[in-house]
Amino acid sequence: MKRKTNRGKVWNQKSTSGQVRCHCGRPAVLRSAEAVCKTHRPGAKVYVCSNYPACDSFVMAHPGTLEPMGTLASPELRRLRYEAHQQFDQLHKSGLMTRQKAYQWLAYLVQAPMSHAHIGHLGEYYCKIVIRESRKLLAQRTGAA
Repeated sequence: MKRKTNRGKVWNQKSTSGQVRCHCGRPAVLRSAEAVCKTHRPGAKVYVCSNYPACDSFVMAHPGTLEPMGTLASPELRRLRYEAHQQFDQLHKSGLMTRQKAYQWLAYLVQAPMSHAHIGHLGEYYCKIVIRESRKLLAQRTGAA
């Protein structure tokens, strides 16, 4: 039996002290989103690598709680997460499955518990899997191959 790995997963980037950390190892700092990225939410916050802009990694913070919406991501990972969300969202927006079923499918696909079945927690490898498999399901629904 082939052993499954957590290749590409970056679930938890908090240190033992609870501080959010970047994949480069440096601590993240909370900043105004307007200073770092494009946002349409006034007052939005982001966690950004303390080595920014040399390390251009950040993640949006949930409004109100300021919990990170995922893990800090480089420009390439942010692009992949965006594309993965675009494809994944079509699974429930198209009526192919409910939103709940889509997240159950995602958890199964990336071998994660439901609590971590969020694209904001995925690395490049699993983002590419989500993109590919979402496209496959949508193509099967429309009859395109």
